[in-house]
Amino acid sequence: MPKLVSDRTRPVLCPFCGAAVLRPVELEGGTWYDFAGGFCDCGAVFALDPTARNGGAAFLQTLVVVADGDMDRAMSLGEGEDYDVGYVQNYDSHQHRLDPNSFGTLYFVRLRAGGQDLSQ
Repeated sequence: MPKLVSDRTRPVLCPFCGAAVLRPVELEGGTWYDFAGGFCDCGAVFALDPTARNGGAAFLQTLVVVADGDMDRAMSLGEGEDYDVGYVQNYDSHQHRLDPNSFGTLYFVRLRAGGQDLSQ
């Protein structure tokens, strides 16, 4: 019997290293952490915007997390100089898979090796 339904979902992979990403969780420790997020082994930080309508806030959260909770330092970082950005669209938080019918977006930020030293 032929398969009548095909699974069009895909696994969630880091846009920088291609590794599987763990399900986003609530982040602790910051007043700016409104969105679920997480970390990749390659050093990328991500935040989930489940509706794809709060992208700016989710992106800002990733910058603040990368800057260890320091908003001033996060705002001093420059894209393309200090960090790189990646996006994963069509994220379904219930399945933890990418589904063409889902609207969630994962916003990724990864510091560059030659970027601003955050240990100061």
